[in-house]
Order: sequence, then C-alpha cells, then structure tokens
Amino acid sequence: MIVARHHFVRLAGAEVIVRIRVLLCIASVIAGLAIVALAQEDKPAADKAPMKQIGGLRFLDVSEVSVVSVDVSVTDRKGPVRGLKMADFEILQDGKLQPLTNFAFYQRAVPTPIPTPSRAAAPSPTPAPPPAVQREPRFQVFYIDSENILPFNRNRVLTHMTEWVLGQLHEPDQAMVVSYQRSLKILQPFTSDPVEVSDAMRQTRKYTGGANDPVNTRRQIEEYIDQHKNDSDQDTAKTNAIDQAKMFAREQRNNLTFTIGAIRELVTMMSGLPGKKSLIYISDGLPMTPGQELFYEIQDSFHDPGSITQATEFDSTDLFRGLVASAASAGVTLYAIDSRGLESGSGIEAENRAPRSSIGAAIGQSNYQSSLQYFTEATGGFAVLNANDPTKGLEKIAEDLETYYSLGYRYTPTGKDIYHRLSVKVKGRSDITLNYRRSFIEKSLPTRVGDRVMSGLAFELSDNPLGIEIQTGEPTPASNGRYTLPLEIRVPIAKIALVPEGDEFYGALMVYYAARDDESKQSDLQRTEHPVKIPAAQYESAKKEAFVVTAQLLLEPGRYTISVGVRDQLTNQAGYSRARKPVHPEKK
Repeated sequence: MIVARHHFVRLAGAEVIVRIRVLLCIASVIAGLAIVALAQEDKPAADKAPMKQIGGLRFLDVSEVSVVSVDVSVTDRKGPVRGLKMADFEILQDGKLQPLTNFAFYQRAVPTPIPTPSRAAAPSPTPAPPPAVQREPRFQVFYIDSENILPFNRNRVLTHMTEWVLGQLHEPDQAMVVSYQRSLKILQPFTSDPVEVSDAMRQTRKYTGGANDPVNTRRQIEEYIDQHKNDSDQDTAKTNAIDQAKMFAREQRNNLTFTIGAIRELVTMMSGLPGKKSLIYISDGLPMTPGQELFYEIQDSFHDPGSITQATEFDSTDLFRGLVASAASAGVTLYAIDSRGLESGSGIEAENRAPRSSIGAAIGQSNYQSSLQYFTEATGGFAVLNANDPTKGLEKIAEDLETYYSLGYRYTPTGKDIYHRLSVKVKGRSDITLNYRRSFIEKSLPTRVGDRVMSGLAFELSDNPLGIEIQTGEPTPASNGRYTLPLEIRVPIAKIALVPEGDEFYGALMVYYAARDDESKQSDLQRTEHPVKIPAAQYESAKKEAFVVTAQLLLEPGRYTISVGVRDQLTNQAGYSRARKPVHPEKK
C-alpha cells in the first residue's frame, strides 16, 4: 500500500468561512510535490499519452472529434410540428454554418385507442407502431421557491401539479423536488416514482414562506404614496416616498441575490448528470428591477418624471444573466410557472383582495414576469404566465421536453473552456417557433471531472471505472466548535497507468474533493495532484495493493456528503465515489 499523506491545513479564507461555514482542508506533504496550476493542468491530454503503458485502463483521447447535440422543439399555432427532415434545418455555431451529421425525432407517447369490434366485418389487424428511438433518461427538477411565493398561490398551483405528476412521470425518467426556504432543501431525491414526487410537493404546504413580508411592506409604501400625494409640501412627501422605495428595493435586491444564487447552485450541481435536464421553477415571479413599480407610482402620484430614474440603481439583469450562463454551462433547460395566476387590472391579488394602483399593478406584473421570460427563453424553455390552473402549461412543458428534434454536428474539442453561440433555423418557414438553447460551453476534461464531483454532492452517480473507495474515520474535536474528519481515498494500483523510467514506474493522479451538509452549506471544489512512484521490481506485488491519499477535513457539526473524484492523468480515465458521515455525536 502506497500512501500519499496530507496534514491538516486550512485552505479557505475567512471570507469563505463566513459565507459557507464549511472548510475543506487539504495540503500535501509529499517531498517535492507542488500543486499543479490550472494552466498546466489544461495542457492537451494527448501530450501526456505514454509511449509504453504499464497497467491501468485504456487511454481516452479527449481531443478526438465529438458531436454537439442540440435539441429543438418546433411548434406552430396548432402545436408541435412533425415530419421535418434533416435537410430542413440549419444550425450555426458562432455564426458559422455547421454540416449536420446526426438527426433524430422524439415524440411524446400517446395511448392508442382500442377499436370496437364490428359484426359486419372482421376487424383489420392494427399495424405495429414504429419502433421508438432509444434515448437517455430525462432528469427533471421541480423547484418550489417558498421564499418568493404566497402560500395561497403555492397551494393552488401544487394541487394541480401533484395530480399532473401522478399521470406524467414514468421510467426511465426521474424527477426531484426542491424547496428554497432561505437555503436549498432537497425534499425528494431523483426518483421514477410519481407518488414519492407528489408526496414531496405536498410537504411544502406546511411552510409559511417569506413572501408575505415584502408584499405587506410594498403595500404600506403604496398607502403612504396614496395618502400624501396631495400634501401641500409635495417635495417632502415625495422625498420620503423615494427613501422608502429605495429601502424596499435594496432589501429586495439582496434577497434576489440569494434567490438566484440558490438556483445557480442547484443548476451547477446538475451539470454532471447525463442526458436531457430541466428545471421547473415555481414562484410568484422575481423582480427584474426591484422596486420598479413603486418608483412608477411615485412618478404618477407626484407628477415627477424623474422619479423612475431612481429604479436604474437596482436593475438586476446581471443576476439573471449569470443564471443563464450557469444553465448553459450545465446544459439545463429552465421553465417557470408564475403562481400568481390571473390578476385584475387594478392589481387585486388572489389571497388578500386588496387593490393596488393600476400603474403599480401593470408595471409590477411586467417587472416580475419579464425576468421569468428572460431566463427561460435564453435556456430553451418558456414561462407559464397568467393561468390559475397550470395544467395546460405543464402539458406544454411535457410536450416541449418529449417532442423534439435532436440535431448533431461534429466538433473537434480544443481542450479548453470556451463559450459558443448557437442559432437554429428551419428553411422556408416563418410560421413556426423554435425552442432550443442559445449557447453551449465546451468544457475541458478537468472541468468535466470537477462538475461530476460537484454533482455527487446531491446525486448518486454510478461511474467508477477506477474502482476508488472512500473511508472516513471518526471525527475529533478541533478549534471553534469544529471537528476534524479523517478521510482516505483508495485507488487500486492495478488500475493506475504507469510509465517506466529507469528502474521505477511513474504515474500521476489528480484528486478532487468537495463537501456539503444537509443545510446546504457547501465547500468549494479543491484539486491536488499526487505522483505515483513504484520500484519496477516491486510492481507485481504492489499492483495487488491500493494507492491511498489521506486528508483531514475541518467541518462544523452536521451530516455531510463528501464527494470525491480521481483522474488518472496518463489515461484521462476518472472514477467517482461519495460518502455520508455525521461529524457530531448529536447528529448521528
């Protein structure tokens, strides 16, 4: 057994400690070992291909030509458009036309009606349906934002959604239920059981959520504006109204930062999942510009056109642009359901029945819906708006996910992380709507391995050709109420590729670590390189043993998922595993 040891050293800075309060502490004490810089790690893997390989798995050439797949839903006023051929499509990457090499059409399964036998004539045999095109499982997340939804709206929407899920979810597809309640809560991990998904949705009914407070605060400001719009001292009344609106907008911008951050966190963790991935976001909408409706009401009530310029300070397009970038990187299509449903022109809302000003209602509705439209359409999805019953919208989402054309073109990877713009057209058709992702991000091998490790914090992924194993020791008290958790990662030496050099065999492993507790506090991804050196004369006996990397994780009390990935740098093969461990006696 060859051991690469680590002493306990804190790698995270104080800022990270305050933000996530999870420390993943790793440092190497192997003589002469240096952490490999990312630029060095991103060298083309082909340069490292061994001339003569000893042991290990086969070499994976990550620079060979691969296929970029783009799923496109095509609809007209009647619904999905079927019958298109490969020659009907054009796809452009960064403005350059790409020759299509792959083409498939998938459609939603529709039950075939059973014909009624006729006495006049024997029933003709029913023709066999065409064989279904094989596909990978679809992964779908139902994301219920309890902090940005009124309980009345949430319960009304979920009543319809739970019924819809029971008839919609089937193997091999899987769904997960997540709720945002000041932090991300996984209520139901991925499953193909619709009853489990439906039951998890019902759990959210017990949460009061955080949407009532901002709704009430906004109404108080609106009441102030209405009561003082005819004051003799207009300047003072207007200044007070603007100050209140700014305070409200700052708080909403702060809340929005955390809200978008939580969605991005989950989307990023989904990046390691295979196949078609989607997230359905349910809330009362999110403000593209927090407080915008209040500044318009101030302008309308105090006849001051300059009031609305105050709103530009709180424009939050940057947050939604970051969400779109994360979804594009992860290959996740975003959909949204505005749970407010239909609102009257006077702004009477379903739960409280209190009218708002007409301009406030109109601007507010646009402000809270435009954000949903922006991030869904940019990722190939769409938003379901102005519907008290979301069932038709859910059916449209299902149709969009299950009835589509899969287009593919060949692409030679560069080995780097590069953003590409996509554009798809159907020749000679102006009467149709195309739904597809507008970009894709080419990812280097180190990035893809890191994505899989981060996905392992939330999802069970079975992909371990290296046969790595994780063993955790017993946590011991450390400073400031934290605990030190010993960790061992074992890799069978027989599966590590080596090359001869003199009378020794050499290889190298890159080890990736991350940890996450049940309260959604999460460490950053850490990477360390470990050289493997074995005397040639001892290889036959050594390959029956394991190469062991030891580390110390400094963690706060809680129940943790520890995700680990190991990449053989000579063959590009990678293996993944994870472990669950309570690090406090009371948390067992």
